[in-house]
Amino acid sequence: MKKFVFLFSVLFAAFMLLQGFKNADALSPNIKHSDTFELNKYKGKIVVLNYWASWSKTSRNENKTLLHVYQTFKLNPKVVFVSVSLDIDEASWKAAIEEDELVWKDHFCDFKKYDSPMALKYGVTTLPKFIVFNTSGKQVYSANTTHELEANVSNLLK
Repeated sequence: MKKFVFLFSVLFAAFMLLQGFKNADALSPNIKHSDTFELNKYKGKIVVLNYWASWSKTSRNENKTLLHVYQTFKLNPKVVFVSVSLDIDEASWKAAIEEDELVWKDHFCDFKKYDSPMALKYGVTTLPKFIVFNTSGKQVYSANTTHELEANVSNLLK
């Protein structure tokens, strides 16, 4: 399966380049070993912030539903998905991103688990945690499941 995903990615990137697409990397995940998540980078966008970890079975299960929500909004330029992992092992984190098919652009991890400044800033004490920010950067939704996530993002787009 991994070989198929890799081959598909390579072929798709080549196709996009042949079609004159100038920034094929825009479709690749931006995986950052970082201890900062700057919300102001996404000013004017609805931000769906996903806190998770490869070792959290609940997170991994919710990632499946989150992927469905992402598919609903991926073509809307007003909505951005960002993942912050509370992992402690880089290889496990990167493997889980691939296995769960978390294809959105921005992924952050500083390998400090719950001591991460990115978790402390928003009071993350359990996983998973989903936080939605409106276009002004105000937190408007927070939950531990994706149950009402799609509806909340849709309401912000009205």
